[in-house]
Amino acid sequence: MKIVSRYMLKQFVPVVALSLFAFVGLYLIIEFFEKIDILLERQIDTARILSYFLMKIPLIVTQGIPMAILLASLIALGLLKRNRELVALETAGINPLTYVAPILAAATVLSLLHFTLGETVAHSLNYRAQQFMQQEVMRRKPALTYLQENVWYRGQEAIFQIRFYDRQKKTLEKASLFYLDPEFKLTRRIDARSIRWEDNRRWVASEGIDLKFNGLSAEQTAFSEMALDIPETPADFDALDTVPEDLGWFDLYQYTQKIRQEGYNPRPYEVDLHQRITFPLTSIILALLGITIALRQGIHVGIATGVGLGMIIAFLYFAVMQVGSALATAGILPVIVGVWAANGIFFTLTVYLWIFSPR
Repeated sequence: MKIVSRYMLKQFVPVVALSLFAFVGLYLIIEFFEKIDILLERQIDTARILSYFLMKIPLIVTQGIPMAILLASLIALGLLKRNRELVALETAGINPLTYVAPILAAATVLSLLHFTLGETVAHSLNYRAQQFMQQEVMRRKPALTYLQENVWYRGQEAIFQIRFYDRQKKTLEKASLFYLDPEFKLTRRIDARSIRWEDNRRWVASEGIDLKFNGLSAEQTAFSEMALDIPETPADFDALDTVPEDLGWFDLYQYTQKIRQEGYNPRPYEVDLHQRITFPLTSIILALLGITIALRQGIHVGIATGVGLGMIIAFLYFAVMQVGSALATAGILPVIVGVWAANGIFFTLTVYLWIFSPR
């Protein structure tokens, strides 16, 4: 490795580590004060509390990597420019791309680490942390099990088997309801192609069969539509997920393709698929943007200015990303346009600033 490359990494990497450490620490402090009351109230032992926060760290790290890279690009290059070291390098005939390349290489490595960490441990550990909070701390009984992509939900009067739940349309697709007596004997079963929430007050089943059991005999009735008298509302199903959160990218892709082929709405999963790629790439784009802005700044710009500018840029970046993803999920924008909008806009801005930067 060249001397210049080593020197640039020596300036860049510590700032990344410090920024990431500060981000994770601040996040954990906020999380601690939000959760500590309920954890102590439920008399959760110290080891379990510590385990909960440790399981949250990998996901927090993935969320903090892009911000850390942006701040490190602005601060490291800003300090070098302020100390006139970049001027010395250019005076020596060293092209700016030579001392920028190590930072981009480091950002690329961290981007790959971001994706790998998310696909291996971050999502799965965060899912376990959520399960711990819901079941052991909040003491909510697990309503779901996953079996061959079917969702089982125990309601107040019946047990639901749901092939797919569409949150946007508030529809249970390919659903079956099993009614049991106190002796756990099946008294009624309703199978429907779909069960939709209608007029904000009731469930209506479509294209199904109603089976009523009386001893050894059974009465079967086919229906095109039938109102259901069940106490559950969409709010009872909104907190449920028909796909485990710890699915890897390829498994989620296969599931999304299957959902599309069966005629269901795959948009929420398609948005998630694209986000798992666009978010790690954010690190590279923010590194490029941070480098470009740092090189355009004057030699008298302070560190505080760089940090403040980085916070504003990150806020705008993630705001555009969240709005675009929400519009894509709602079907207002195509998935690719909505999810990739932030990367496209800020990459274009970076190219513009680099081309028209003063030399």
